[in-house]
Amino acid sequence: MSFPIYIATELTKKSGNKMVIDKLSFEIYENEFVYLKGANGTGKTTLLNIIAKLDNLWSGELKFKGISLKKIKLHNYPISYIPDAPIFYEGLTVKEHLNFISSMYGLKDEEAREIVNIYVSVFNLKEYLNYLPSQLSRGNKQKVMLCCGLLKDFEVLIADEPFNFLDSASVKALFEILSILKSSGKTIILTSHEVEYVKGLIDREIELKRSVEKSVKVAFS
Repeated sequence: MSFPIYIATELTKKSGNKMVIDKLSFEIYENEFVYLKGANGTGKTTLLNIIAKLDNLWSGELKFKGISLKKIKLHNYPISYIPDAPIFYEGLTVKEHLNFISSMYGLKDEEAREIVNIYVSVFNLKEYLNYLPSQLSRGNKQKVMLCCGLLKDFEVLIADEPFNFLDSASVKALFEILSILKSSGKTIILTSHEVEYVKGLIDREIELKRSVEKSVKVAFS
């Protein structure tokens, strides 16, 4: 039997006078693939930023494994976050980014090379390793960001529009990666305008509406 890894109670977020998330309550379970659903402006990215500890200016309660998320130090928080727009270090090539991220996550040289080579091959990035990210197409930037986010070991993957700008081969590759992660026991929280890409993996949807939230069990035929 799985247990809630996240419990949110009346989670509320304001931006100035605007209510972005209004008393949102939900549970997310271990090894669950959760799809955040909602129209533009309903707070999906805001919620992912809160769960990823990138935004601490909220009220209500959000617990991770029974502990208030605000009390958990980021270095002790076993997540990986893939944002909706690539973020890179100025002046570093693709290869230097991957090596730097690997070292930051504490991967040993041989282990890092093996993992990096796998993702570089999967996303067909070998010819771009010595490029600066600024020289890449938007789709290849997205693939580099995916590689960076997938390098570390994590319990929870938080992904905001990870399929954006990907070619069909990379969409298929990412689906297979997400499927493997789910099978290995990871919890995945994801939003995407292309729900058909992941509908075979989704356990549950959390639908965000302006001032309204509901959670439903879904089964796709």
